[in-house]
Amino acid sequence: MKIKSFVAIVGLMLMLGCRLATLDGLQKEIDGIASKWVPDKRVAICKIKVEQNRNGHLVLKGETIFPEAKAEILQLIANKGVTFTDSIQVLPDSVNLQKVWGVVRLSVANIRYEPEHSAEMATQAIMGTPVRILKKTDEWYLIQTPDRYIAWTNQYAVQPMSNSEMADWRKSDRLIYTETYGLAYQDSKKTNVLCDLVAGAIVVKKAVDKDVTEISLPDGRIGYVSNQNWINLKQWSDTVSLISDRMIATGKRFLGFPYFWGGTSSKAVDCSGFVKTVYFLNGTILERDASQQARHGQVLDITQGYSNLQKGDLLFFGNKETFKVTHVGMYIGDSEVIHSSGFVHISSLDKNRANYSDVLSSKWIAARRIIGVTPEQGLLPIRQHNWY
Repeated sequence: MKIKSFVAIVGLMLMLGCRLATLDGLQKEIDGIASKWVPDKRVAICKIKVEQNRNGHLVLKGETIFPEAKAEILQLIANKGVTFTDSIQVLPDSVNLQKVWGVVRLSVANIRYEPEHSAEMATQAIMGTPVRILKKTDEWYLIQTPDRYIAWTNQYAVQPMSNSEMADWRKSDRLIYTETYGLAYQDSKKTNVLCDLVAGAIVVKKAVDKDVTEISLPDGRIGYVSNQNWINLKQWSDTVSLISDRMIATGKRFLGFPYFWGGTSSKAVDCSGFVKTVYFLNGTILERDASQQARHGQVLDITQGYSNLQKGDLLFFGNKETFKVTHVGMYIGDSEVIHSSGFVHISSLDKNRANYSDVLSSKWIAARRIIGVTPEQGLLPIRQHNWY
């Protein structure tokens, strides 16, 4: 009797082992498909797991932003002749979300890696930035910004919009703010503050008086601002371009501004946020992080130092052995780089200069040229981005 029990237990263990091995192999195939669709987890989602319920039935769980990826995974399972339950959710979650578009309603929205205020900052988005709302958890939205970055922001930072509302917003008479920082007021006499404003904020123009413009914020609040420092968004986006001297002038407006991890506004910036903001204010949307920005543009030869560089080129710094990019700045000519490290300042790559940075010089690993390069995702003019 004991021998029979032992044999039965061994048989059960072997059967379970075979099932686990089969599931493990199937999961690896699914992960292979997911990695093809999501080479960078910062800008895409495809998290699919295969499980087996008590009845031995396969269940596919998870989420993705790519319907095509889901279809490919389902076809993989179907080709094996296996019965399964499809519990994969395609985002945006149109079942639980009535509105899957949104526009940032605060001067600066903090965007975090997890849906909680204590979570690490991922990035920021400024007022008037269009976003996709992918799903909602408690008081948090998982959103995707125009540079494709995906992370969480508090629901109060975004005004949800339906497809038709978003279409109306895109067709509206919008203005973009060109000053570094300012205020909107509740009344035309500008006595009570409505909100603050940062460079690049986008609002809807309602009416113009002699000295004051009436505006509508993304959430419908009515405010009043000075007529100065505003320009029609379409006029601006149709005419603005990457001109090196203008970009340098934009960058120098930030001199002395503090470094802030995740910062991408004229309040405070991290290194890639600084570069991204300078380019945005000159009409182009870059990817968010330095390691992403280093993938785009014309590769420049730096073996002869900075002799091949032009104003406006992006310089990347990091580990020379692993080629891991950890920092970025913008070349402004004559050996100098403007960048955000501690605060926005100018450093030189020339050891004979007073502002020479041995740290930057020793960690300089690459340079890319964006000016004059054919637009693509990652260096896309705002006028070509259909979210705007």
